[in-house]
Amino acid sequence: EQVAGDQDHQLVVPLVSDSSHSGDAQLILPAESDSWVVENCLAVKMVAQIKFYPNNSNILVTKNIPALAKVSPTSSCSYLNSTTTQVLTLEWSEADRSSGILARNLSLYFSLNNTIPPMYTVSMITSMYQLSRNRVLGEMSPGQNTTDMKSKSDSTFIRMTTNIMNPLQFMVPKNRSFLCEESLTVEMMAELITTDGTPPVKLKKAMLKISSFQFDAFRPTSLPSLQFQPATSCSSPNDLVPIVVGCSLAGLVLFIVIGYLMGRRKPEVKGYATVVEQGEVE
Repeated sequence: EQVAGDQDHQLVVPLVSDSSHSGDAQLILPAESDSWVVENCLAVKMVAQIKFYPNNSNILVTKNIPALAKVSPTSSCSYLNSTTTQVLTLEWSEADRSSGILARNLSLYFSLNNTIPPMYTVSMITSMYQLSRNRVLGEMSPGQNTTDMKSKSDSTFIRMTTNIMNPLQFMVPKNRSFLCEESLTVEMMAELITTDGTPPVKLKKAMLKISSFQFDAFRPTSLPSLQFQPATSCSSPNDLVPIVVGCSLAGLVLFIVIGYLMGRRKPEVKGYATVVEQGEVE
């Protein structure tokens, strides 16, 4: 389990639905699971791969998100001081023969919608993947020798993002977790960026493939860190949206009917009062 420190900081398609899990079951994660916790307000378990094209060729590169990835201090239970956004950022590094140590990260953004009932979802996924780092000597001013020159480092990254997902995916009622054992695939826009000021280069779409995926956001901090709230399986969230919409429409119809009946009742009361007044005059 990886736990964050005290600092705050396109299409998602379920390929196979899993119906073997009870909606009311609680999952206790084994110690060896790929699981991460942010100040106990957000817990995520998953096995994930990033697939991307490092350039404009047709060579697809597949990289695993390591189980030893650390929760970044930029992870937050209240992203940008918002009570409706939480973020898990995983960071890790890998050694490269020519570039040395290269940095990578993956961020999952969760958003809470104040509907009835309150629902939350994965609203955005981003990743920064360092491809190379080249250390070069700076320019030598007159009167300097090579030992006086300062070196600088130019890095190349792939920046990947889903942007804000529309339509929203993985919608789950608050106080429940999302669970899917089978594969899910998320498409991300990708571009090649460098720190030397070169304009970004648009690349083919990248993909994040996730399996054994469970997340539990906006959860009570009193919950044990390795215990998830009752789960909604990946076969259920799509059914929840029509239910929420149906309940909203039913409430709207009821409001209109009540307003109509009250509107008809007022003239009848006024007419009755008029008749009474005429009777008193006679």
